[in-house]
Amino acid sequence: MKISDRFIMALRNLWRRKSRTILTILSVVIGSTSIILMLAFAEGISNSQKEMIESFQGLTTIDVMDGSGQGNLTINDKVLNDLKSVSHVKAVVPSKNVYVQIKMTDTEDYEIDGSINIIPDNVFSLIDKDMMDFGNPPNAKDDNKILLGQNTQATKQIAEGGGSFYMEPVEDFDFNAHQYFIRLGYVFEEEDDGVNFGNENPQNGTEEKEEQKPEYTDVPIEIAGKLNKNSFLSGWGSYISEATFKMLKKEDAKIMSPSLNQSFDEKGNPIPETSDKITYDNLQVIVDDVKNVEAVEQEIRQLGYQTHSMAETNEEIQNQTRTIMLILGGIGSIAFIVSAIGIINTMLMSIYERQKEIGVMKVIGASVRDVETMFLIESGFIGFFGGILGLVISLLIAKLLNSTLGGDPNSMFGSSGDIVIIPVWLALVGVGFSALVGVLAGYLPARRATKLSAIEALRAN
Repeated sequence: MKISDRFIMALRNLWRRKSRTILTILSVVIGSTSIILMLAFAEGISNSQKEMIESFQGLTTIDVMDGSGQGNLTINDKVLNDLKSVSHVKAVVPSKNVYVQIKMTDTEDYEIDGSINIIPDNVFSLIDKDMMDFGNPPNAKDDNKILLGQNTQATKQIAEGGGSFYMEPVEDFDFNAHQYFIRLGYVFEEEDDGVNFGNENPQNGTEEKEEQKPEYTDVPIEIAGKLNKNSFLSGWGSYISEATFKMLKKEDAKIMSPSLNQSFDEKGNPIPETSDKITYDNLQVIVDDVKNVEAVEQEIRQLGYQTHSMAETNEEIQNQTRTIMLILGGIGSIAFIVSAIGIINTMLMSIYERQKEIGVMKVIGASVRDVETMFLIESGFIGFFGGILGLVISLLIAKLLNSTLGGDPNSMFGSSGDIVIIPVWLALVGVGFSALVGVLAGYLPARRATKLSAIEALRAN
């Protein structure tokens, strides 16, 4: 008997008993939907954790501290040269973080995340066009430009009532459509009469304040461009050159209470600066590939430094995720076991009802293998069709859950906000596993069919 004939006969037999076939397929649908959704939920958790790690610090980034691990590392040329000599190091990035207000000249409703990192000019030279969403990185001569980080967001002021408000992140914000300034110092909103480049304090009623330094100053700034996810500079902050930072420092010195890069002693008193040289307080090493992070960390530690990377955290999280996937997969498998029992029952009933048919097939020359294969194909079809329907239902449920409960870029489920993620591999595994369960469940009934005597089968009622 040709294999095509066996397939045609199997489909005809299934269609002949439509009600039973449909009910059995439904049991497989429940099983396949359960296990696909369980694993898809685990995949969503894994993806959100990975995105969270990458948003704060990339998987190829290593924080370098002094030998005590306290972070009090004096960053000098020797330290930088030591780290640059390590194999698989793509870049060594010293930085200094400050926080300012980045506002827009044409509207007060929007702001940009004001966390700024000062980095050396040679680091900007390592950035190429593939790492940019738009624009170009600043150069050494630019003293009024800022490079937005890959995760830098614009926020919109939303009124809550009663004079209170909150800042909500804005998706797909057009950064090129506005002009910007950095506000150094602080002014109460009720005293702020708009954008004041340069400037004197606002007046309070008709009384002029005594001549003194202004409480704040607004410094025009240009957006040079924005990094994308291909950049080795990761995190939420933006980046400025040393020249831009020195310009801001000069403006900051003109206001009443300078706060930019202010250092304090143990008693909280400001420490006067004796040099305009920038003292970097953070040091990161960028590795060329995530698989080399562990080896690079070991080599850096041998040099006498302490390290920390998100790759270590990611490994722990991945282990936890695998455990969760096993648990959820096990729960989903229970439904599959029930569906397998349903397939076995259906095939046994089919054999009982078709004893004469089996006897006739053997009498006219059908081999044991032909009979066995026909029943295996039938059970396999039940599993396959159930898997396909289960996948379709899973995709619909995933879309519904993601649209109603997900979709928030600030949620625990990462930038996409997807609660349930069904990758291609999971879709293929779900359908394939359903078909395999069908074939395995049909094996015992198929073996029973082959053991029937042709004469006894023909005598059956």
